[in-house]
Amino acid sequence: MLADFQMPVAEDDSDRKLLSDVAQYGWHVPHIFADESGPCFSFSVGFYLKFGHPEILVMGLAQPVAHEFINLIGGHLMTGRVFRPRERTDALAQGFTCSFIPIAVEHYREYLGYGIWFYRSLKEPFPALQLVWPDKQARFPWEHDYDERFFRLQKLLDVA
Repeated sequence: MLADFQMPVAEDDSDRKLLSDVAQYGWHVPHIFADESGPCFSFSVGFYLKFGHPEILVMGLAQPVAHEFINLIGGHLMTGRVFRPRERTDALAQGFTCSFIPIAVEHYREYLGYGIWFYRSLKEPFPALQLVWPDKQARFPWEHDYDERFFRLQKLLDVA
């Protein structure tokens, strides 16, 4: 457990659900639906507390798919696996390589608000990685000839 972490006090049913999931499973997965400001996304809350691993955010995938990716990552973390920035892995879906990028702290408030609430007792911001998926030709957004149509589904939250 993190030395300076104090479990927050629930203020409503959503908070109670998050705290219950973290206590029972080790993490919770909020999902934010797409709107005029951007694509949908899901993220973990609890990976850093339970495993000392950065929280994970995935953008642009349907809620069940995003939730499954985060739960698969949680399963790997339980075995001691660590995911690092710019690492590529095909351990999450057969025939589907993903990568991870660090999320810049300036994006936390907009994308990881529940994480900020959960980790508010920490002196330093919690770490977070974005799971990045490739286009149909297996190219990532930072690679030449990436299909730019996918940028509307997957906004990169790393340091520019």
